[in-house]
Amino acid sequence: MERIENLGINTVNLEVDKAAELGLGRVELSVGKGQTYEEKINEFYKTLDTIKELSLLYSVHLPVYVPSWYTYHHFSAFFIDEDETKRELSFKLLEYNLDKLKDLSPEYFVLHFPGIAKKWADNNEFNKVLTKSLDRLDKIAMNYDIKLYLEYFGSNKNFYDYNEWINIIKSYNNLGILTDTGHLFFASITNNFDFYKAIEILAQSSDAFHLWTTKGNKTYCDSDYYKKYHHIGPNSNQNRKEGWAFDTERVVKLLITQNKPIIIEPSINYGGIDYLIKGIKSILKLF
Repeated sequence: MERIENLGINTVNLEVDKAAELGLGRVELSVGKGQTYEEKINEFYKTLDTIKELSLLYSVHLPVYVPSWYTYHHFSAFFIDEDETKRELSFKLLEYNLDKLKDLSPEYFVLHFPGIAKKWADNNEFNKVLTKSLDRLDKIAMNYDIKLYLEYFGSNKNFYDYNEWINIIKSYNNLGILTDTGHLFFASITNNFDFYKAIEILAQSSDAFHLWTTKGNKTYCDSDYYKKYHHIGPNSNQNRKEGWAFDTERVVKLLITQNKPIIIEPSINYGGIDYLIKGIKSILKLF
């Protein structure tokens, strides 16, 4: 079967060989569902072997390695946190992972960057930290000879404006923007901006995308749908009139025009694996 190189899926809830069989041309590796730390690492490398056997393109969602000295949730991010100790911990975890993964050759790495934070009292001080942290990330990416894509997240009150993301991050040679449709939807509610206008602007300046959806007009822990189903897999028949976050077909068609990687990032709590596969098939038809 012909594969669509710009469409892929996170490896957590769908086997790589099944993804290739469906016609997906890439995958994104991340920490798997193994019960222990060792099992997760073993699963990661077994999946990597399959990716190479099938000649799929791939990216890696950091972190993969989460040592005992990192006591926070592995997807937390403190690179622009007000607490300098936390900032240093995030940088330490990043370099720890890049050292461990230096033999890999993904197309790019994905990094959660802004985290969740209230507005700093001193905006000038925040801007200094933002610049210093981005400079440091860019240098790290250069030293490891990688592309590091920062995932848009709108729950940091200091750095949620997508126009600022574009204007600031695109000036760096080794950094890029990854726009996540679900996080962007939640950010549009939290920060009161138009989702469609934002995605149209971000699509042009992003380097890759994560694709998932939800229902309702609440965010994260305030959303019954998110708490129950987490990331709902996309399907071309999802539309706002029926309560979905956005018209999925409209968004996917927009992203396709940019000719950049689109990674489906689903859980399978909503409708199970059958719903996910039907959704993938409907998205493939849009290419």
